[in-house]
Amino acid sequence: MQRRLAAILAIDVVGFSRLMARDEDATVAALGRNLRSVFKPAVKANGGRIVKLLGDGALVEFPSITNATECALALQSTPPETVPGLDAPLTFRIGLNIGDIIQQGEDIFGDGVNIAARLEALAPEGGIALSASAHAHLAPHLAERFDDIGPQTLKNFPAPVTVLTWTPEHRSPRPTQDPEKFKKASIVVLAFDNMSGDPDQEFFSDGISEDIITELSHFREFFVIARNTSFTYKGTPVRAEDVCAELGVRYLLEGSVRKAGNRIRVTAQLIEGATGAHLWAGRFDRDLDDIFAVQDEITQAIVASVAPEALNAETHRSRRKAETETNAWEKILLGRWYIGHLSEESIARAQAFATDAIALDPRLSDAHAILALAKMHAMLHLWRRDTKVAIAEAIRHGQDAVKADESDATAHSILGMAYMFGRDYDKAPLHLNRALQLNPNLSNAHGVLAAFHGVSREYAAARASAERATTLSPRDPYRAFWYGGHGIAAYLDENYERCIEVCNEVLAEFPNYASALRQLAAAQAMIGQSEAAQATMQRLLALMPGLTVSMVRDIVPIRYPDDHERWLEGLRRAGMPE
Repeated sequence: MQRRLAAILAIDVVGFSRLMARDEDATVAALGRNLRSVFKPAVKANGGRIVKLLGDGALVEFPSITNATECALALQSTPPETVPGLDAPLTFRIGLNIGDIIQQGEDIFGDGVNIAARLEALAPEGGIALSASAHAHLAPHLAERFDDIGPQTLKNFPAPVTVLTWTPEHRSPRPTQDPEKFKKASIVVLAFDNMSGDPDQEFFSDGISEDIITELSHFREFFVIARNTSFTYKGTPVRAEDVCAELGVRYLLEGSVRKAGNRIRVTAQLIEGATGAHLWAGRFDRDLDDIFAVQDEITQAIVASVAPEALNAETHRSRRKAETETNAWEKILLGRWYIGHLSEESIARAQAFATDAIALDPRLSDAHAILALAKMHAMLHLWRRDTKVAIAEAIRHGQDAVKADESDATAHSILGMAYMFGRDYDKAPLHLNRALQLNPNLSNAHGVLAAFHGVSREYAAARASAERATTLSPRDPYRAFWYGGHGIAAYLDENYERCIEVCNEVLAEFPNYASALRQLAAAQAMIGQSEAAQATMQRLLALMPGLTVSMVRDIVPIRYPDDHERWLEGLRRAGMPE
């Protein structure tokens, strides 16, 4: 083996897998013509040696980085050939590096080669990426043509590498799709990389990706690129920004799977296409006792993290716009944002945005659902005292949401909640279960079901539903409501100590949550903790002046009369006015 210094050029066709999927013969023919008429002559003219052709790319060595750079510029300055019948250009990315290589026969190896290959993936379409060490050897007339993009982390290299890039000025930007066309949060899930070194494990990495696509598709808030399109990028080094621009989506999810013995590690990251910013990253380590159960568990964990992070990013993007510039979908996002802040003013703002969205498009079930939820919040927090009228309005808006889109899981969930407060104990679970049929990962449906089980004195079911909702959305602002179902179930089951434990857990995070204060005061009173109960009641009445037992009777939909009376008795003992 011979070790020496060399300049390395790595080149790859952009979107080769997609072109091959569309027309294999035409793509191969176009690549062959480019190889004969453009690529080989340019390499020869600059003293290069083609080490190997890789189907959709090549590896070339040169005696100097100047030769390699001039060859790269010649290749990328040639107008791209269009693949016949596809109306798609044959575009390349090139990575350049200088470093030690090891030659074995006709092949070459070493970090110098590997870095060139990694740089190629960072190059802009039709452009060149160059390491700073290579750039330092260029003459000024070549060096000044490259822009410094700063230190970059290359896969399998611990130290960042400073990278410079060149983009052809003569070429107009590649036509891209407009992310605004989808209106909703749009996302592409790439095939997860199988890093196990075992091709037989590819079924698992592909299965994770396919399941995530399926589960995200259950969320109406997302437009999800189909698997047959997203998987055309498989095995091709791509930049998130380029994929998102090409497909017209705002977000990209990518990841990898690595198996070692009976352990598996899955990593995933959510990237914003416009900026390349990493919005979320997660790592999941599991034992492979049941590979399909592990696949399901990891899929749900990723979806539970990705969905709220992407929607949160969408909301912040909408909030940066002037209200007069927002479209109907953005008004819905803003309505959700305001309703989650649980103040009288924010609820009013949420209703205003939802009303404006309906004026733009009456078919938007999401907007009707926001109005239904707003009516219930106003009633629960005493911002309006006509409780029965507010509940009737919530039911009507919930029905409008379901009529607008029967397949909207959130609409069914909120209508189920409205029916629960309206004491329709038959229709409420029908809609809540329908919501979970449409989207098994809808945390709010599990949470409202916890409340329904709670007022029905079904302690085990209330606890399980609350825990499931929290697993799916561990930072959700409605967690207190979900665990309220758990607490009231314990109270009605006469397990007052457990009710107190649940309420204290909720109040540690949400100290002004009125429902937990009601339950805590009543439970303390029922076990003879009179002073503590009265102190808790004073906290509650300071938050909700004028609250009476009569009001609570109308607000809290305890299912069975005896349970209801025992609930109100606890409030009376704690000192709530009649």
